[in-house]
Amino acid sequence: MEKKLTLKQKDYIVRKIYKTYQKAQLDILYLTQHYNYYPQVDMFKVKDSSTVYHGDEKMVQQIERKQRLENYVEMIHQVHTHLSHETYDFIEHEYINYYESSWWMTFYSRASYYRLKHRALDEFMDCISIFWSEEDILSLLDA
Repeated sequence: MEKKLTLKQKDYIVRKIYKTYQKAQLDILYLTQHYNYYPQVDMFKVKDSSTVYHGDEKMVQQIERKQRLENYVEMIHQVHTHLSHETYDFIEHEYINYYESSWWMTFYSRASYYRLKHRALDEFMDCISIFWSEEDILSLLDA
């Protein structure tokens, strides 16, 4: 990226990306469990020839929504495959499976933690810039 971001800004962007990622995973699970994607006809709605059946539109919208969510999740998985093992472990502890804010204290000193955080966020931002433009990434700061 051409624009230099502070650690706080990078952290905010990555947290927002992973919040959307986790929400997308839950939405995909919900859509898979609660929507039947096979065409169904409600005989009571189709009975009158003057009415127009709108069930197909909703089904198409749900299929498109599910596809967008799956594309987003797949993009994040692609980013994960390009990250180094150390960076992915850090991302996993800090953003994906965030259970305790002081998880790092048993592994790193404070200086090592921040050094690793800088390195991990820089690597993540480089990988995400393959899929998104700089304007798309910076727009996450405004939202």
